[in-house]
Amino acid sequence: MSTLLDKARKNKFIESLLDHPEAVMSKSVAQETEQVFESAARAYEALEQTLHTSEGAKIQYGKNVVSNKAIPNNFSVTLGAAPCNHSCLFCPQSVEKPDGQYWLDLELLRKVLHEMPEEGVLLNVSAYTETIVAPNLIDAIKMMKEIRPKLKVAMATNGTLFREEKVEELIDVGLDQYSYSFDSPNPQDYATIMQKDDFHKVWNNLEQIVAMRDKKRSSMIVTTHIMHFKGVEQDFEVFKNYWQDKVDAVVLRRVGNWGSDDLGLMNRLKEEGFESAHETPTDRYPCMSIFTHFKLQYTGEYYPCVSAIPAYDKHLVPPIGHAKDITFLEAWERLGEMRRAHLEGRWDDYECCKTCNIWSLWDNPWFRETNLDNTKTDFYLKDTEYAQ
Repeated sequence: MSTLLDKARKNKFIESLLDHPEAVMSKSVAQETEQVFESAARAYEALEQTLHTSEGAKIQYGKNVVSNKAIPNNFSVTLGAAPCNHSCLFCPQSVEKPDGQYWLDLELLRKVLHEMPEEGVLLNVSAYTETIVAPNLIDAIKMMKEIRPKLKVAMATNGTLFREEKVEELIDVGLDQYSYSFDSPNPQDYATIMQKDDFHKVWNNLEQIVAMRDKKRSSMIVTTHIMHFKGVEQDFEVFKNYWQDKVDAVVLRRVGNWGSDDLGLMNRLKEEGFESAHETPTDRYPCMSIFTHFKLQYTGEYYPCVSAIPAYDKHLVPPIGHAKDITFLEAWERLGEMRRAHLEGRWDDYECCKTCNIWSLWDNPWFRETNLDNTKTDFYLKDTEYAQ
């Protein structure tokens, strides 16, 4: 059983995730993204909307999001790519699967970890397949905890494959968060969206993971989420009522798209009766992801965001550079060009940003400044240090 102190630490960690949707976004590619959300999310959002009516609260929200100031507070590591055991309608693997298995060179990961800050960055680990099958998974997390012991490590999984020895190893090497992508709250919708009838198996697997965690008296946080499509609210409440006392967070997660080249995923979902409940605001503002987060692809290349689909050459996201050639902080500085474009409202300069709505998964923390002749508007975070 967790002590009150352990629970307090967990609550503080979970609360910090609420401001970072990229930490746990969905599964496969989306596993990288916030990864951020829990059982109290709906109440928190209602409170947040009230608080944001004042300028001071808006400023504080911006400070919370860029909690590491000019340094990223979130970094995704894609361990590899391989054909997934699921072909979920919201995932690019339902359109095109990788043509083989490819895995990140751990010596390159070692270099990256040594270049990273010692504190303040959440490491999000996933694979463009079911993460639990990645042959470098345990060694990668062990390396992260040895080289950067003060950094929290979160792992995303679709939950379909339960391997007791692997889960036990994850607990033993010090995994901080087990992010469990349930995605649908009932068997019927699950079978349609995931194109596989694994709901009850995934349910039982989560029961076993929680039991193992509790038996070992581990402080590992276990979170699970449902994707917020229209009409799932009632089933989500039933799902949440069952799991909220077993896991550390049950989240109804906002659903975003994949930018200008989303492979028609949102349209296919809509044809099957699944439409995102999230409404994209009319007035656009800079994407907080590139001010708080970037990623390392299994190829060793750095990329700005999750729209860079692994093992899919037609995605529109430009690479930042290869980890063998530049350092972690040099990559972050290079991303400044895209950040400056967003601050000037020039997101259309980037093909991957034109129709992407991931920016809207954050509430708006930005203030605007227009020059005297109304020809130029710049965005900024008030009274806040942030990357530019």
